[in-house]
Amino acid sequence: MEQIRPESWVVMYFGLIFVITFAQMVVVYVLSDAGNPSPGLGLYTVYFMAALLGWIAFALQQGSAIPMVIDIPSVASILNSYILFMAAGQRAGLTRGRLIMGVICLIACMSVFFLKPREMFGVQMLSATFFFVAAGLLCGWRSWRKGNVGDGIMAVAGLMMFLGVSVALYQWRVLDDFALAQTVVFGIYSSAYTLVAMGFMASMLIEYQRSLSHLATEDPLTQLLNRRGLENALHLTLAEAARGQLPTASVMAGIDHFKEVNANFGADAGDQVLRLVAQCLQRVSRASDVVARTGGDEFLLILPHTDLDGARILAERIRQDITERPLVVNQQRIPVTISVGVAGAVGETELDKLSQEAHRAMHLAKRGGRNRVASVDNQPIHLSTKLSNA
Repeated sequence: MEQIRPESWVVMYFGLIFVITFAQMVVVYVLSDAGNPSPGLGLYTVYFMAALLGWIAFALQQGSAIPMVIDIPSVASILNSYILFMAAGQRAGLTRGRLIMGVICLIACMSVFFLKPREMFGVQMLSATFFFVAAGLLCGWRSWRKGNVGDGIMAVAGLMMFLGVSVALYQWRVLDDFALAQTVVFGIYSSAYTLVAMGFMASMLIEYQRSLSHLATEDPLTQLLNRRGLENALHLTLAEAARGQLPTASVMAGIDHFKEVNANFGADAGDQVLRLVAQCLQRVSRASDVVARTGGDEFLLILPHTDLDGARILAERIRQDITERPLVVNQQRIPVTISVGVAGAVGETELDKLSQEAHRAMHLAKRGGRNRVASVDNQPIHLSTKLSNA
């Protein structure tokens, strides 16, 4: 077998970096959503592409017999590390300090015109590590806040850079072995880049999976639960009510004359009405209540540990709150009202039964003149004739 020549390692190494970067770009392209891009996606893309260009410059420098006048790989390393810091900050939602960091980056890059190669190596090593550590802290904070392991992997890259460069400085300044220090920095920087690529891909995959889960359980317009999300959220609540013979109430609200709003003012106005009602339901309901959009203009609330009288009181508060908040479209006030149906049960019950009875009471309220509350008594099922008028 032919022995691999030393100069061949540069080509092999560049090929590895190219494959990692290409895989990263494919994942970003597949998982990115043009309508709702992931935070920091653009800057991370710039980072990976700029890093690839830096590795190309390094490969050319190593393979060229003519020394470069300017140490381009060192400048590229500093710039790439700064871009990584900006990308991590944008992804974490923290953009303070960019100007100061930018000035530091500029000074470090301009040093290439005034310093000798060894001195420039020290500037590159320290500044790149500084930016990597700052990016690692941001990624670590986001990992803790979002519970995303991918960001944690990128935080490890910052820690690795700090430890590796500390070893390199010891080899250079204490043991006076500059060649070994260069080798250590080269290996650490390569490993850190690989960890950043792996961490970002993992972070994107985790968020993509979570977004799919949200799409399956949430209504995209109102950000409320949909029917499937409602069933998942109530699984333990209904089981607890059955074991403890506890009361559970349901409230269904339907927007009055919703089709006319769409016909007269357009679909955008209809969407605004839906969001207005959804915000009201979330604002008035308790933390333990479960709110969902179950139909085109219908919303369902499940109230644990709540009897029928308590549900009627909440339903009336909701009705009044919405009535007092007309929608304004093009300086025109559009009155918004709802008809509300209330039902209740004690002990074991099913979501379908609660929904059907609240739906029946809501239609009673609509037939009674709209903008009112009607209720269904569960034992036995009986449509109440007492309506709460506006």
